[in-house]
This record gives sequence, structure tokens and C-alpha cells, in this order.
Amino acid sequence: MFRKIMERFIIFAFVIMIGYLGFIIIKQEVYLSQVEEQTIIAEERLNKAKQINEELSREKDNLNKLEYVEKVAREELGMTKSGEVPYISKEKE
Repeated sequence: MFRKIMERFIIFAFVIMIGYLGFIIIKQEVYLSQVEEQTIIAEERLNKAKQINEELSREKDNLNKLEYVEKVAREELGMTKSGEVPYISKEKE
């Protein structure tokens, strides 16, 4: 009788341990899935930041060029050189 109780206890303990280990494995898989999603999001943000950085670097380089500064001044700010008469197109109105 004691042997039968011991066998049941061992089987019960074994089932509990397997269940607990299964729970831990599932929990780890969920955690790894979340980490992978966060990694993908972080990589996308990094790529976007790199692209913006490249655009800003090009803009910075262009700001050191007199031709570019003149072009921006004329097209976006409507500035003219001394002695020039500004021309305003009806299409812009």
C-alpha cells in the first residue's frame, strides 16, 4: 500500500514538473516573440533615422555651396540680385 502511494506521488510530482517546464517554455517563447517584434520596430526606426541623417547631411553640404543658397533664396524666398526686376508668374498665384 505504501509503495502504491509512493508511485502515485512520484507520478503526480513528475506530471507537475512537466507542466511547470511546459509553462516556462511557453512563457519564454512569448517573451522571445515580443523581443523579436521590438527588434524589428527598432531596426525600422534606425533605418528611417539613417535616411533622415543622410538627407540632412546632403542639405548641410549643399548649404556650403553658393549656387544652392542662391537657388533657395531666389525660388523659395523670392529674393533678387541688385538691379534685377522680380517676375511673378500668374501660375504661382
